[in-house]
Amino acid sequence: MIALLAFLLECAAVAATVGVLASLLVRGAFMLPWPASRLRPAFRADGAFVLGTLPAVVALAVVAAAAAPSLSAVLGWSHDHCGSHGHHLHLCILHSSGLRPVLAVVGAVALATFIFRAGALVWRVMRTRARLAALEALGSTRPGTFPVVAVPGAPRLCHAAGVRHRRILLSASVEEVLASSELSGALAHEEAHLRRRDPLAALLLSLAGLFVPPPLARVFLSAYQTAAEEACDVEAVLAVGDGTVVAEALVKMAALQRRASTVAGVPAFGKLALEQRVRQLLEGEARPAAPSRALLSAACAGAGVLTLALVHAAFLHHAVETALHFFS
Repeated sequence: MIALLAFLLECAAVAATVGVLASLLVRGAFMLPWPASRLRPAFRADGAFVLGTLPAVVALAVVAAAAAPSLSAVLGWSHDHCGSHGHHLHLCILHSSGLRPVLAVVGAVALATFIFRAGALVWRVMRTRARLAALEALGSTRPGTFPVVAVPGAPRLCHAAGVRHRRILLSASVEEVLASSELSGALAHEEAHLRRRDPLAALLLSLAGLFVPPPLARVFLSAYQTAAEEACDVEAVLAVGDGTVVAEALVKMAALQRRASTVAGVPAFGKLALEQRVRQLLEGEARPAAPSRALLSAACAGAGVLTLALVHAAFLHHAVETALHFFS
């Protein structure tokens, strides 16, 4: 039992340490003077998503590779290798070096923090789903490529929602404020979010953020969401043919949403980087939209990192054990 507890806490300490170090490197990459203005917003969103999920992927890959030899020996898939390096701590269920105070504290804090943040995320997701369901029960649905749920009442909604059941929530009062062309632009923007699967991407980024410090997790999520908003603005301009119309819709919706409640956790039209987006809409040249490849790119990157880690599992296992022995 002690061996299993020590193994769990050591793995938690490794995941937390690698996640923090990797997130600091990614934060440095965000601060480099990349020629971002020359890239389409969709490409910047893809890059922000891959970078934002990379610390979690690296942390999981390192832990998986470091724990693989021990787990393989327990399952009888390989021989017990611990006898060949008895000069330092073992990251092993079979031959635990016992609970080391420093590692036990770091691992326990990391594990408790992860569980707390994961529970908070689940609670926010469930609360948002309940609020959306309550609003939708009061409204009526209009069929389309993505259904539009017309919602009565106080919330000034123009939101893309849903990971599986993708739809747009639209307040009836918003239709009264926006001109016909402005409403078309706002709906085209939200449809672009759903085609890009931005609600799913935001959820995955929030999950990946559990492996990095909260301030950095917010930076990574904000970078993706801002670029995704700009990418959807591009598609809205292409739909209505005039950036000024989309800009006016953004300003009107931002004013409405400042004076009214919104649904927490749901991307809102007109909420993020308003001044920057309006300036780009008024001054920027219309460029063809680009499809989102964020999920595919991140999946390929994650598979590559995990494969590389498992191929070099013996090296990573030994390196992690040496580091744990040195710092404990």
